[in-house]
Amino acid sequence: MHRETIHANHDSRGSSQFDTVFVSVGDDEDVMGGLLVARVRLLFSYFDPYSSEHISCALVTWFIHPDDDPKRDEVTGMWKVCPERDENGQYPVQVIHLDTILRGAHLLPCYGEGFLPEEMTHSNALDAWDSYFVNQFIDYHTHKLLM
Repeated sequence: MHRETIHANHDSRGSSQFDTVFVSVGDDEDVMGGLLVARVRLLFSYFDPYSSEHISCALVTWFIHPDDDPKRDEVTGMWKVCPERDENGQYPVQVIHLDTILRGAHLLPCYGEGFLPEEMTHSNALDAWDSYFVNQFIDYHTHKLLM
């Protein structure tokens, strides 16, 4: 049995943690096995009076393929994604059902040249770069998922 913890914590001391996850959107085998990458901003549930049950949801921002061209990087063999932004440079948010989240995702920045700034921390790393690699080599399960 395998269990993962997904964090969506805003800390007032500046050490926020919002995890990235794989979201199942279909059976399209051409694009990451029907998976998209999202960053969880909030986990919540609400009571549905019609079905008399609690519905678990997540508020997410999406990572999309650059230039709407989903393909693997020729050098690394990893998928490349970038944060989705609207025309104002804001991250659009969407509510998804918690059952569509498959597992945690690990993103690696597409580094450029030069040094990292001293104020770079783990809590602002996903906001610092324009594009990321989806790390399929982080563990066996992710590797088999994205093969």
